[in-house]
Amino acid sequence: MLLRRAARTIVAWTAAVCAVVALTTAPSATASTTAAPRAMVPDGVYGITFGGDEDAHLTPLSSQQGAPTVLLPPIGLPGYQEWELVRDSRTTQLIRNLGTGLYLTPGEGQPADHRAVVAGPYPYSWVVRTGSAPNRVTIATWNGGFALDLSPKMIYPPRVDVQTRRSDLSQEWVLALHE
Repeated sequence: MLLRRAARTIVAWTAAVCAVVALTTAPSATASTTAAPRAMVPDGVYGITFGGDEDAHLTPLSSQQGAPTVLLPPIGLPGYQEWELVRDSRTTQLIRNLGTGLYLTPGEGQPADHRAVVAGPYPYSWVVRTGSAPNRVTIATWNGGFALDLSPKMIYPPRVDVQTRRSDLSQEWVLALHE
């Protein structure tokens, strides 16, 4: 009888200690959202801006294939700053410009650090995931090593390229659903 009571006491204390350890070592809510997998963005037609800046709409520089993708203020041409996101697999989406019919793709077909993003005739699979706030997203290459970002080149209009993914929020884009 003493042995059973001792066993129950040990089990109770072990459970209590484990609960305390689990509560004190669990990551904060902020840390857990950055580490958890993010949800896929619903298919649709969106305006895409860099960091929510209303003067930084994702825009193909021209309707020619291979034209660089830049950031411009609203230009008023129907479809030219509108992008259609269409799921092409369980985890990736295609991004197509409505005005030109061209796809958002890394220059030369393969992502590499600071490689320009262009409007191309061939689809490229992007991983578009929800970000730190409503309508904020990250747009990464299908292999996850690079993300869509503002090019560091000091030219106007500002270019868009792919860069090594960073853990901060500096590579987030804002989507505005167009109906």
